Amino acid sequence: MDSKTAFLAEALATALPTGLTTDAGVNFPAFQGKLRYLHTPPKPCDPLFSPPPGHETEKTRLSSHFLTFGIAKSDTVGGKPIVGSVLDDQEEGVLGIAIELLVYTTRYLTTLFVSKADTTGYIPNHPPSRTKAVCSAFIKWLVEQEQQRHPHRKVVVSLFARAQSQYLFPGSAEHNNKHVLDDRQLIRWWARVLDPLLDIAIDQEVKAEINGYVTIPGYDTQELRGYLPRTQHSHGRQWKTGHPLAELAETRGVSAAAPPRSLLPRFPDDPKARFMQDLDDEVGLAGDAPVTVSPSKRKSGRWNNVGDLARFWEAMEFRQECSSGRVVGFLWVVVSPASDSKDGSQLTDAMKDGIPSLEQGSICTLADAPDIVISAPASKLYHSLSDLRDTTPTPSQFISASPTKKRKRKPLTGPIVPRQPRLKGGSSSLTATSTDLNGMLNSIRGDGLLITQEGYDRAMQTLLHLDFANLHIAARSTTKWVNEVATVCGLASDWGVDVVGRAIVASPEPKASAASNGGGSGGAINDLGGMVRKKKRKDIDDTPAVNVLSARKKPKAVEA
Repeated sequence: MDSKTAFLAEALATALPTGLTTDAGVNFPAFQGKLRYLHTPPKPCDPLFSPPPGHETEKTRLSSHFLTFGIAKSDTVGGKPIVGSVLDDQEEGVLGIAIELLVYTTRYLTTLFVSKADTTGYIPNHPPSRTKAVCSAFIKWLVEQEQQRHPHRKVVVSLFARAQSQYLFPGSAEHNNKHVLDDRQLIRWWARVLDPLLDIAIDQEVKAEINGYVTIPGYDTQELRGYLPRTQHSHGRQWKTGHPLAELAETRGVSAAAPPRSLLPRFPDDPKARFMQDLDDEVGLAGDAPVTVSPSKRKSGRWNNVGDLARFWEAMEFRQECSSGRVVGFLWVVVSPASDSKDGSQLTDAMKDGIPSLEQGSICTLADAPDIVISAPASKLYHSLSDLRDTTPTPSQFISASPTKKRKRKPLTGPIVPRQPRLKGGSSSLTATSTDLNGMLNSIRGDGLLITQEGYDRAMQTLLHLDFANLHIAARSTTKWVNEVATVCGLASDWGVDVVGRAIVASPEPKASAASNGGGSGGAINDLGGMVRKKKRKDIDDTPAVNVLSARKKPKAVEA
């Protein structure tokens, strides 16, 4: 395994800043905190793209990745711990940053969708930005993992920037130190977060073409250029206006002239996907929608009045999410190996990705821990890749095999033995161990907790029902969430990993650059939500002018 993608904690430590002293004598200690990372094994899911007419749906697998980064209460801002409080002794600290990514895998394409990202506002916002460093390092680490696993497969990072006051931390918008961005600032911020992906080092044998794309419904090319990062990248990598959907369709083996619904992905909570659903309902393409058009037109898979991608983005401008003064930006980063070929294998099971198939049970494991906590029936898992190969028939066996006659099943006789009821989804035990599976689970790449989708959903629902309105409540909510995940996984203690920043920073960025860049510098950003805050203008030139005029009128009035 390549050392640069071995551990997520190592990648974050390299990206986070170490201590520095400014020219004014201000001392900033090394940034340190606790990393907590959850991820699920790939499982079959609904296709990301609708198939063209006459084609089968693409087999797609989905895995969820959730990262949080917290700091100690003594390093927070916006409040002081209560002296003698029980919270002073808790070691979980306070959650400060969280980001969720959904990884969709098909035969020729891997799509990393940034689902949600948020902050609580308790991490000091002095430059450089901790939020930007954590999000950028995490996304880059996942891309490098996919590149190492499938070096000839195209990888796409996709997201839409829509400003909200809070996404993952309920009540955090009430915290005064939470820096909320408006729509335009948020788009520029995300472009800077994704910008380091254009500098990913690929093996010399596999030269990669990496480009970024930004599109905003209702904006022309000239207006979009103001949102592109101006960083100079090597090997001709650059940011472009527009979208790569036609290029991605070619990678998938779909013609660019196919219906637009077959070229556009459908992500969760996506304003673009909601518009696509409305267009499907108009022509009866939805599964439960009544047929309102002729069968021939419905079979063509085309929408009314939206015949191509250009018309789709024009119509998106008038959607509620993109109108009434709101702006939604769609961003992509496409990593395309120059030797891109369609010789990848269809992902028919999770073992192709080096992860065991989990039909039942619950798995929670720390990759860097000697003991692995697992609850799953061993009979449902292959113990090694050799077992999978032994049970797979060769092509010659398929050709030479002759059809066999169907045997009649004999009627069963004897006493009836009732079976014990079993919970749907697997065993109810969360602490059982299996030594036969330790070797296979140790081969899983990355660090963090590997957990089933049911356990992941439970962890996310718990987080969304907590409160982070002030420091004391946020610390208590952090403890509750950490303990809840530990209970699901059968862990006895905190499962976080300590990280200390090692990136050398010359000096903090000046605050004046925030206004000049039209969205704030990377260090000034502490949140990824969006609440428009208009600064009050101070008419400095008008104030002295009024005073002078009033002073001149008074003497005239006295003389009169």
